[in-house]
Amino acid sequence: MCDLSDSPTGIELHSYDSLDSTNNEVLRLIASGAVSEKTVVIATEQSEGRGRRNSNWESPVGGLYMTLVTKVPNVRVAGQLAYVASLAVRDAVSVYAAANSTITCKWPNDLLLNGKKVSGILIEKLDDYYAVGVGINLSLVPNAVADKAISLADLNLKVEPSEMLNGVISSFGYWNKVWRENDFPMVRAAWLDTAHGINEPIIVRFPDGAEGQGRFQGIDEEGALVLERVDGSNQKINAAEIIFFCNGN
Repeated sequence: MCDLSDSPTGIELHSYDSLDSTNNEVLRLIASGAVSEKTVVIATEQSEGRGRRNSNWESPVGGLYMTLVTKVPNVRVAGQLAYVASLAVRDAVSVYAAANSTITCKWPNDLLLNGKKVSGILIEKLDDYYAVGVGINLSLVPNAVADKAISLADLNLKVEPSEMLNGVISSFGYWNKVWRENDFPMVRAAWLDTAHGINEPIIVRFPDGAEGQGRFQGIDEEGALVLERVDGSNQKINAAEIIFFCNGN
């Protein structure tokens, strides 16, 4: 178990050597009424880590696997929470990697380091709470995704999970406050500042299996992806997967 003695004060930290997933544990805590917005769950490893649409997230010892708990100011804008979380992870990783790397936010909830995935975010809701799960590749990348993923260790950066945990908690607190006090414009501007692939051609895969193509034009004032279609019109998209032609990510 990692050393958590320097974790931010006021946090209700639940630390485990192993879990099925930190999101699952938070959902169990929510169901039992044992959470608050100060709850954070961390595990040294996960046996059933997952990403969006139940994709597998391999979680061996050495990475950061954590879930924060929060509420949103209005259910109508809950989708914007993904950008808040992305900025928190971006800033936490940037503390260690910014000097010799390019860090970008890939819609809707991935962080890329030199064009490869270094972190993923999974947000799930139960009752009035949102579980914000974060996985960051610190020391290794599973062989199955080595061509599309990267770890901080690949850049000769040694970062302990406890160090990154503290950074994510602090950064999330900052951006969550910005969002709640100033609505979405500041969050949107900050996310777009390091958005991956603006104006690049993409394939969009919708939940029903349909696909579309066009150019990624960022996000609108509500947080929807803006796709410039081949006929020149814009389409706003709230739920989909996107693939960039240039690198397949």
